[in-house]
Amino acid sequence: MQLRGVIPFIGIVLWLQRIGAYLLPQRYSFMDIPLSWYEAQRFCRVKFTDLVTINNMYNNNKLLDALGGQVSLTWIGLHRGASDRWMWADGGGEALFTRWTEGEPNQLAADEWCAEASSSGRWNDVSCAEKKDFICYDRRDNGKHEFTFYSEKSSWEDSLEWCRKRHTNMASVRTDEENLKIVDMIKTWTGFFGVHNEAWIGLFRDAWMWSDGGKTSFRFWLRGATSGGNCASIAGNQQGRWVALNCNQKATFFCQGDLKKKKMVIKMKLNSDVDPSDSKTSDILLKKLETNLRLQQMTDFKLGWRSEKRGLVFQRYEEQEVAQKKGC
Repeated sequence: MQLRGVIPFIGIVLWLQRIGAYLLPQRYSFMDIPLSWYEAQRFCRVKFTDLVTINNMYNNNKLLDALGGQVSLTWIGLHRGASDRWMWADGGGEALFTRWTEGEPNQLAADEWCAEASSSGRWNDVSCAEKKDFICYDRRDNGKHEFTFYSEKSSWEDSLEWCRKRHTNMASVRTDEENLKIVDMIKTWTGFFGVHNEAWIGLFRDAWMWSDGGKTSFRFWLRGATSGGNCASIAGNQQGRWVALNCNQKATFFCQGDLKKKKMVIKMKLNSDVDPSDSKTSDILLKKLETNLRLQQMTDFKLGWRSEKRGLVFQRYEEQEVAQKKGC
């Protein structure tokens, strides 16, 4: 834009980029804009930090509350990666301590996605649908795990639900000492022959990864809903459980991190026969600048004048030159 006239003025305009969002506690923001998962990821990385990572049930419930039952599917930052890893159901991440039986895990059957611990002290991968005893734990203030054994035959998923409702989570085993405690709880003998008993622990295998590189292994899938695509969403109409969708499907989404505000200061020289220091004139000029930016497909910004130390937004060019020379 160029204004022609007879009086040269210098003015400074402050261009503040912004975005409208529903801000939530813990720096989560709900974006009511239907985008594909990849579009939402790019949006969040530009405007915030990334798509949301969910570390525990408390975080998940906060996001569900924000949806208010009005949105059925909303993207989160979980997507399917290239390789499987053994993870702990309590969110502790990839299992660094393991005690697999020799030759295990072998994925002998195509559905061996869950782990059992044996009274021998060794672990094995088996089908999650098998019915077994299971072990839960409670985390004490000192960080130690207190285990509870249940002799109720349940699938791995049913056992996980039970543990999450009544304890901290299903058992995660971090040391040899904890593994020995597990062994003592599940060890049984019948007749003259030692018979190994097994119980579920909170170890599972998956390839899902967080967009921001987060290590949490917390999952809250709707049963049977992990095969619909390679990107995860919260199903607001399914008590906040997660559903895998085609990544190109359009959905609202959650971002995490603080809103990024990008400031740009532009120094303008105007040739005008009117005084732009007049508030009405400066308002008209600002609106014309805003219109010009929007015509260039720019959005999510706010314009405002910035004053210098003396409180002036505009000053005559000659006056500015004199002031600069005096400051030298």
